[in-house]
Amino acid sequence: MDKLFIFNFILIALTTLGLWLIKKYVRREQTQNVILIIAAFFTILLHYSSFLFKLLSGGSMEYLSDTPNLILPIYPCNVVMWSALIFAFLRNKKSKLGSFFADYLFWFGVISTLVGMFANVDFIKNPTLADYENFKSIAAHATLLFNILLLPLFGYVKINVKRNLLNIIISIFMMAVIGGYCNLVFCALVSAAAAYDVNSMFLIHSPFEGLAFLTYPVIALIAIPIYFAVFVICDLCAHKKGNRFYNKMQKDNT
Repeated sequence: MDKLFIFNFILIALTTLGLWLIKKYVRREQTQNVILIIAAFFTILLHYSSFLFKLLSGGSMEYLSDTPNLILPIYPCNVVMWSALIFAFLRNKKSKLGSFFADYLFWFGVISTLVGMFANVDFIKNPTLADYENFKSIAAHATLLFNILLLPLFGYVKINVKRNLLNIIISIFMMAVIGGYCNLVFCALVSAAAAYDVNSMFLIHSPFEGLAFLTYPVIALIAIPIYFAVFVICDLCAHKKGNRFYNKMQKDNT
């Protein structure tokens, strides 16, 4: 596991350097949009790189059956990855839709990508970076993290307890819907056993050994109050007295 942590810290250092360079030299909104698009496309390309390489080298489509998250977005990071691309192409990123994607990508995406980097399932099963699947999986999470951290850098993430909490609750619900859909697809087109193995969004069973109760609904119920506490702390740090969320709630009630 030491190799995994060292590799991740190298990736985070490179991510930090890239963000610093962009903050220092990139000012125009048009250039920022181009960077968001390139970053989103690069992550998707990296995610599919092993499959594309196999096709170009004469491989068969059977690889897809062994890698179901290339067919449907069965893991949280898969949804975050495609959502980053959608956000990159939004014309008005500061609209209500843009604000939803920004909150979802940042508050939900940062946690899921860090988990994917430091608790990478592929690496745990086969602890080596010499395997391209492992290398690619961890690196793709790092590029996705870079993509997500561009949002606060470009001013799209705002500290607003009511907005942040509402968007996170909607995000949690939407992830459950996507997970349920994916499980139903695999159950209908393959088998119930295949759907059980895929376990999209961890709705069917817990991904953690010895913690059978920790399925997605339980994780969501635990996550909501934690998110609320984080938003409140951020609000207290970001705003002065009189401009905090509870002050606004008092004004709305009077």
